[in-house]
Amino acid sequence: MSVHGVPEKVSIRLIAQSLRRGWLDFLDMALVSMGFAACFVVIGIVLMTGFVTIGMGPMVPPLIGGFMLFGPVSMAGYHALLAARKAGQSPRLGVAYGAMRHTPRPVWVMGLFCCFMVLLWLTDAGTLYSFMVGEWRHDWMSVLPHSSQLLRFHFGAAIMGGALSLIVYTVTVHAVPLLVRGQGTLVTAVTASVRAVGRSLFAHLLWAVLLALTVMASIFLLPALLVVLPVVAYASIHWNKTVFPEGANDTSA
Repeated sequence: MSVHGVPEKVSIRLIAQSLRRGWLDFLDMALVSMGFAACFVVIGIVLMTGFVTIGMGPMVPPLIGGFMLFGPVSMAGYHALLAARKAGQSPRLGVAYGAMRHTPRPVWVMGLFCCFMVLLWLTDAGTLYSFMVGEWRHDWMSVLPHSSQLLRFHFGAAIMGGALSLIVYTVTVHAVPLLVRGQGTLVTAVTASVRAVGRSLFAHLLWAVLLALTVMASIFLLPALLVVLPVVAYASIHWNKTVFPEGANDTSA
C-alpha cells in the first residue's frame, strides 16, 4: 500500500456536500477568491481572442478544454486561503500567489504533465481541423458548432480530448491536493489518486463530468469563472479530504 493507506469509498451524495462546503467557503472569502481567479480569466480571454484573431475560431473549444486541465495546479493558492482563514489570519491575494510561488516541486511536475497533455490535445485537434475544416475562420460564431461541418469537428475533438482529460483527471484529482497538503511523494500521490478513482469509480466519474460541464460552460461566459473556479477548487479540496481524511492511518495495509 501507499503511505496514504486505503482511500475512503465515497457515495454520490458527498458530491453535493462538497459543493455546498465549497460555496460556503467562497462566500466567506468572495473578494479574494474572485481576485485570484481573475488572472485565469484574463489568460482565457487573451487565448480565446488570439485564436479567433489568427483565424482558428473552431479551435477555441479544444483550447478551453485544454486550459481546463491546468485547474488542479491552482489548488495550491486556494488551499493556502483556506489554511489562512482556519489559522485566524486574513486571507489575502499575497497568500494565494505566495503559495503558488512556493508550491512543492512535484506539483509543478504535475503541471508539466498537464501541459504535455494539452499540447497533445491541441496537436490532435489541429490535425483534425486541417482535414475537416481546412480554412481560416476569423468570426466568433465559428467557436460554436452552428454547421454540420463544425459539429463533426467538435465531436471528433471532444472524443480525443475526453480520453486525454480522463487520464489527467484520474492522475491529478487527488494527487495534487495530497501533494499540496504535504502528504507523500509524487509517485505515492499519483498511486493514491488512481486507487481512489478505482475504488469509487461511478462517484468520481460523475464528479468529473460535473466539473467539466460547469467549468467549460463558465469559460464560454468568462465572468462566471470568477465564481465557479473558486467554488470548484474549494469543493475539490473538501472532496479530497473526504476520500483521504486528515490524520488517517497512512500505513494501513
